Amino acid sequence: MLLLSNKRSTGVPGGVPRKRIFIDAAPFFSLCLEHNLAERVLAMIKQLRVFILLSAVGLLTGCSQPDSDQESSSSKASSVTSSTSSQALTSHSGTNTLTLNRQADEQKVLLNQTWQFEQLAITSVKGELDDDQQMELEIGWRNLATSNQHFADLATVTVHQGDAELAMVERDDDFTDSVAPQADEDFEFTYQLDNQTQPLKISIVPKKGTAKTLTVNLE
Repeated sequence: MLLLSNKRSTGVPGGVPRKRIFIDAAPFFSLCLEHNLAERVLAMIKQLRVFILLSAVGLLTGCSQPDSDQESSSSKASSVTSSTSSQALTSHSGTNTLTLNRQADEQKVLLNQTWQFEQLAITSVKGELDDDQQMELEIGWRNLATSNQHFADLATVTVHQGDAELAMVERDDDFTDSVAPQADEDFEFTYQLDNQTQPLKISIVPKKGTAKTLTVNLE
């Protein structure tokens, strides 16, 4: 409460006494306090909103990062898988280069490994040149199927010299034999050469899988 005085001087003793006015200031101070408190509350609410917004942004950023990493890992894994498949396909089509001498008196081994296919295996390839510009080709194979098979039902043999496929002039009877599962057999083909200089490409083309080619130089 405020005490205000209104002094009136009369200039003589015993004049009119002073008047006092009393004003209650409590409501004024209470209003000021309430106003300050409201401003503080609003400021705190604004700060809280900013904090919540920043927290939400940080949470979303953290959640999106693993997805990005996962996509990157998946992309790398896919790339590696694709590369591995490509290498496997390429390895199925290998090429061996050997030399066949027409002065040799016996067949020469042209394949120094076993070619594995899904239904058969080529266990040997031998060749010999004769004086009539012909080549005798002996092929050994194993039946990997679960039933008796003829070679012609599982694969074919082609021989190219340059861009031309050589004609077969003779074939022995063993080619048509029915071979039991896991049993071995061999047969002979005779091809007419176009010339005595260009290399030969001997290919085994399976019904299932990728062909394998053997390159043979002539001397």
